[in-house]
Amino acid sequence: MDKKVEEIHGQLIAFYPVYASDGNMTRLIFNSDGQKLVSNSTDPRQVESVKRALARCYAVDLSAQASLLRDKYHRRILLHFYLTDGRVFVPFKLRESRISGDACYGYIDLDQVARLVPGNDSYVKLKSGNRLPLYSNITTARLAYFMGLEILSDCVDPNEDADLDLVNALAVLRKVFASEPQPGREPARRFRVKFLPTK
Repeated sequence: MDKKVEEIHGQLIAFYPVYASDGNMTRLIFNSDGQKLVSNSTDPRQVESVKRALARCYAVDLSAQASLLRDKYHRRILLHFYLTDGRVFVPFKLRESRISGDACYGYIDLDQVARLVPGNDSYVKLKSGNRLPLYSNITTARLAYFMGLEILSDCVDPNEDADLDLVNALAVLRKVFASEPQPGREPARRFRVKFLPTK
């Protein structure tokens, strides 16, 4: 059964326009079993509608974000976008349009790109093993990828591990309470707290 992007937004790897028997739709690639099993689905909406629906799942104002990115990088057109969970989606030309005005660009989570493979039939290799054909030259694709890296570095806060933060906080509290002076007991020896590394 096909899924809409709202149902799998947290597992989304890529989405791009496809021509289907029912018209212009969007193919979704997503993790369906942790990081191991990858599935495909077709959202009946066009790719820009899917992009807006994805942004709504994270309360992201795409227009405001696009304006911010254009000003920051002095680019007239910049299709990249990022979500509050730390993912940056990079635009790649993933199909040739049959009709003027049809969308050609799809979006891939930057972190899921394993390699941009050059050649007569260049393609994007995903970490899942999927290969998506590129319909732009490899230089354009590489520039889009590198721009995604800049956005990741400049605009996206590192995605902290909430469980690890909780463990660290409890460890600090335990040590603080263990160090409190108690009647009839010598004060506990003070020692430095070493935090576990977070990513």
